[in-house]
Amino acid sequence: MNTLDVAYQPVPQRLRRSYAPIARRRSMVPVMLAAVLLYLLLIPSQFNLTIGGVYLSAYRVFLLGASLYLLSSALRQSVRFVLPDLLMIGAVSWIWLASYMSSGSIETAIIMGGSHTVDMGLAYFLARVSIQSTADLRRFLILIAPGVILFGAMIVTESVSRTLILQPLASSITGMPMPIRYEIRLGLVRAPASFPHPILAGIFIASFLPIYLLSGLRGWPKILSVLAALGGVFTMSSAAMLGVVVGGGLTIYDWLSERIRNFSWRIFMLFSAVLYVVVELATNTGFYGLLIRYASLNTSSAYNRVLIWQYGTENIARHPWFGIGYSDWVRPDWMHSGSFDHFWLIMALRFGIPETFMLLAATLIGIGMVALRTRTMAPHDARLLRGVAISLAVFALGVNSVSLWMSALAWYFMLLGITVSLGAIAEARTAVPPRRAMVPVPAGRPLPR
Repeated sequence: MNTLDVAYQPVPQRLRRSYAPIARRRSMVPVMLAAVLLYLLLIPSQFNLTIGGVYLSAYRVFLLGASLYLLSSALRQSVRFVLPDLLMIGAVSWIWLASYMSSGSIETAIIMGGSHTVDMGLAYFLARVSIQSTADLRRFLILIAPGVILFGAMIVTESVSRTLILQPLASSITGMPMPIRYEIRLGLVRAPASFPHPILAGIFIASFLPIYLLSGLRGWPKILSVLAALGGVFTMSSAAMLGVVVGGGLTIYDWLSERIRNFSWRIFMLFSAVLYVVVELATNTGFYGLLIRYASLNTSSAYNRVLIWQYGTENIARHPWFGIGYSDWVRPDWMHSGSFDHFWLIMALRFGIPETFMLLAATLIGIGMVALRTRTMAPHDARLLRGVAISLAVFALGVNSVSLWMSALAWYFMLLGITVSLGAIAEARTAVPPRRAMVPVPAGRPLPR
């Protein structure tokens, strides 16, 4: 009887194949906390309370309560600290120091430092703790999809109907005034939905476009959320339109990069860097001036942003370390408006160049971490991570023409926290196989060495 005797021998290390083990299913509580925070960001500012000069919005109260959860998570060491985490801690701490140095008042430092600690630091770390895998992020996207869809639908409805709906309704309930003005561009109302300015609403909703397009989700959560993100155009804001066009364009490029060999992200980054240098050297206004000039819907606001850059940098040069806090910045008398539409610049103006450096560094490193991790991940997960990186990159570019505050500011740092979290944990998800993996081999036949 010809039977093959089979012996089981250990597989040599070099023959073992890396694979991702079946991970334990995490509790939904952390993801639900992040989803609750997102929904609270959508509440109109008319419902905010003011106590001692501090705005206590619903999401701020929630984040203060969630700080206990963040502390317990840190004690359990469920989050591995990486460089962007340290930069965020440094950036938040610097605001406290800079606020005191520029004002000389401990009370002012507490108010300014405290509000930014909540909006930036706690929002960032809640996202870091809550989103620990691509599965977590997909659950989060499904949970928030109804809110994203309703928010986008409200923007489109208000714009097309030329009627502000949500905030007048909130004002009628609370008796608080509506903080925005009625403005028409190209025949459509600049719709703010529940946000204090249309440009904030637009850049917020547009940031979801790359994430949902590359999420790997199916059915209505993806389709309707993508349509809602496209609704950012109806805020009639150049930053929102830039977010939709560039975010959508980069998503299309990512699709092409998987099908055409020469369409790689490395080539794209090299070409972009060369283009930037050429524009800086060949034009009088530089890349920023050219972008503002041709990407703005309103010529007067475009010119004003150029002036903000010119005189803002002069103010920063006079106060490079700690900024001027919330004091009025020096500008010509004929520039009546004190509006400062440049997030990175205004952070340096208020709190010094180190503040902007740390925030920009955290953003760029987070995007780089995700880009590196996608090389070793399954294709569907790698696409999702690239969608997050594209969203954050476009958001960071868009705030060159807008100052972030309240809900939009908190969402930016939530998005940064999600990016860093995915970039930090992806490598840890790649595990080695069992130490004594066995395969059948003929008895007596030596294994290759």
